[in-house]
Amino acid sequence: MPEFKPGDVFVDYRIEGLAGRGGMGVVYRATQLSLERTVALKVIAPALADDEDFRRRFVAESKAAASVEHPNVIPVYYAGEREGVLFIVMRYVDGPDLRALVRAEERLAPERAAHIVAQLGGALDAAHRHGLVHRDVKPANVLLGGDDHPYLTDFGLTKRTATSAGGELSRAGGWVGTLGYVAPEQIRGERVDARTDVYALGCVLVFALTGKAPYSGDSDEATLWAHLNAPPPTESVPPDFEGVVARGLAKDPSDRYPSAGDLGRAALRAAGRSATTVPERNVGRGPAAPATEETAATPGRGAAAPPVVADPDGDTRLSPAEAGTAAAPAAGGADGSGGMGGRRRAALAAGAVLLVALAVVLALLSDSDDGGTGTPAPTTAGDGDRTRSAAVVDVTRTELLTRPNALTIASGHVWALSNRTGDLVLVDAETGEPRERLNVGKGGSSLAAGFNSVWVTKETTSSVLRFNARSRRRATGGSIRIAQPGRNVAVVTGARAVWVGVRNDSPDDRSPEAVVRIDPTTRAQRTIEIAGGVQDLAVGEGALWVSNRFGSTVTRIGVSDGRRAVISVGAGPKGIAVGEGAVWVASSGGDEITRINPRSLQTRSIALGAIPERLTVGGGSVWVTAREAGRLIRIDAHTREVLERVDTRPRPYALDVTRGRAVWVTILDDNGLQRVRFEPRRG
Repeated sequence: MPEFKPGDVFVDYRIEGLAGRGGMGVVYRATQLSLERTVALKVIAPALADDEDFRRRFVAESKAAASVEHPNVIPVYYAGEREGVLFIVMRYVDGPDLRALVRAEERLAPERAAHIVAQLGGALDAAHRHGLVHRDVKPANVLLGGDDHPYLTDFGLTKRTATSAGGELSRAGGWVGTLGYVAPEQIRGERVDARTDVYALGCVLVFALTGKAPYSGDSDEATLWAHLNAPPPTESVPPDFEGVVARGLAKDPSDRYPSAGDLGRAALRAAGRSATTVPERNVGRGPAAPATEETAATPGRGAAAPPVVADPDGDTRLSPAEAGTAAAPAAGGADGSGGMGGRRRAALAAGAVLLVALAVVLALLSDSDDGGTGTPAPTTAGDGDRTRSAAVVDVTRTELLTRPNALTIASGHVWALSNRTGDLVLVDAETGEPRERLNVGKGGSSLAAGFNSVWVTKETTSSVLRFNARSRRRATGGSIRIAQPGRNVAVVTGARAVWVGVRNDSPDDRSPEAVVRIDPTTRAQRTIEIAGGVQDLAVGEGALWVSNRFGSTVTRIGVSDGRRAVISVGAGPKGIAVGEGAVWVASSGGDEITRINPRSLQTRSIALGAIPERLTVGGGSVWVTAREAGRLIRIDAHTREVLERVDTRPRPYALDVTRGRAVWVTILDDNGLQRVRFEPRRG
């Protein structure tokens, strides 16, 4: 393995310094020259890189890991071999790992520990939905950015390594794990699934709360025995967390929390913090799902995809195996004996068989359009029983402006804004040709069209600029100073007003944030405090809707009566939009959006298979940007089914839809825009 020194250039990466060493190799802090960004360059140790089987798995599993999109999963930029060197390029996190942090502070406050573990639980859930089991969740694999934002790393790289280093145990063809965090089924050489990572996450919680791993014997053998036989620890564990630890570290996987997210939410509740209320269920799929007669075969090795049935809570769709485990996960006694565990397995197996039979019957009935003859109706791009053409990218404009972060459509033009340079570029919505470039100064954060104007919020000057949408010139008196102190981060128009979201200046300040209502005629302002914080805004259905950044909630405020309601939604709410008779919220803490019924305030989640960022509504569809996946996702606003996933240029972000048949999207990496043509849905 080459030893690089600062200043060396390897492929496209200039070495800046050593970031760390481990059993798998050396990690360098480097600059990717082509994109001028700091990255972590991990060079794999020769003992592993010389193994042909490892090299093959390394690339395949790194690609699988890169497909897991979640704010708390370390992004993988590249993995491969150059100049005889096996390496992987990831986001560089300028902070300690959890092991170093806890060692420096001895232990973490319960609320802080729960906050970190809950985010890791969401990351693991995202991996388990992709069929990946991490198998080596431990504090050293948790990197911490600002505000205790954890990143789980080393997905796909430690699954079947047949070497031993740094206290990590391995068996040829068996498991790899770290002694303090290895689950009993790993030690016994049994099949592992998502609940194996739940056990390890429970161990991480104990480490964060107490400063030490839950089991530490005088020898390796004693530690392994304790994992298999000793009760969960209570010493130094806060009393409110004892139940959480006991269930997370249960010897029998079926007695644990069914998902890592469930453990994380339980930890938050133990710390006295609110957590999203969702039914417990195993979210793992494929190899990450608990083994049953239906899931034992690994997809891709001759196993048919399981039929799909409706989830009992009506919010998601599960396979029959998942539907069975939603109520009671499959059990397996540590000693392999029968008894209660055997009866439970038999009951679950019988239930699964019935569900499979029912699903097959329903599938046969639903696939025919002629009374059950088996002749399928013609469909295109997943459009149910209606034929339509798929959405297509038909215009691409690159290098228009630096990392465009906001977009709106007004008077036949696409208006795109760069926060970094202050450039406001106008593009003809029909031809896609650039027409004009304005400059509003750095710090522009959001755009909105309304009242024959385009409104621009400025963070740097705490003001809102108003442009005439037709003349494209600054309106008379077109700068409005916002009286509420803070940073202007969002603007929308509707209900005879302009609404501006204002955040606190300090990221540590949790005092109420606000939305400022501006009368566009008189410029009069009224401040509305938002206790949950301001992430994004939408207006419609008689209310102002605010996605909250301090919790998994949306605040509704009636426009006419000011009545408030707080609605629980998916984790990490970001973009929000109103249209087609509903409110839609992108949840960046998972791979879903939430639909809110504006009258009953009941919610329903829609799984996307990718992390959503922003969204808009038009043409009978909901359009969602999945930035890290490089896709625009289209959802039927009425049936709530995912219709298609349109590949865009890298890192799509802000978007808006025309009154015709097009969606415009800003592209961060290409500094430009793309247009996607589509056929409107018929309700």
